[in-house]
Amino acid sequence: MAKPNPRHITVDGKPMVALTPQEYATLSATRRQVGALGSRLRVVRETLRATSDLLSDLVTALEAEHPTGRGAAPETGRPVTVLLASAPELLARARSAVGKSRDQTGRRRRR
Repeated sequence: MAKPNPRHITVDGKPMVALTPQEYATLSATRRQVGALGSRLRVVRETLRATSDLLSDLVTALEAEHPTGRGAAPETGRPVTVLLASAPELLARARSAVGKSRDQTGRRRRR
C-alpha cells in the first residue's frame, strides 16, 4: 500500500496537515496503543529493576554465607561459586536492559 501524501493547508497563517475522519481515527487509535505499550514497558522495567536488586542482595548474602574456597559444593545443581561468578554478568545485562533509571522525582538520572 502506497504511503499517502499529506495534505498541507494554512489556517490563520499557520501551516497544518488536513486529515480525513478515517485518518484521524487511525491516528488516535495508534496513539492509544503506543501509550498502552509505554505503560506496560514501564511496568516491565520496574519489575526488572526490582529483580536485579533482589539478585544483587542474594549475591551479597550468598557471598557472606559461603566464602570462596570454603565448604563442599552441593551435589545437585551448579556449585554456589559458579553461580556467584555468573551473577555480575547477569546483573550487568539486566541493568543495561533497564536503561537509564529515574531518580525519586521522576527525572532521568545521568550515568
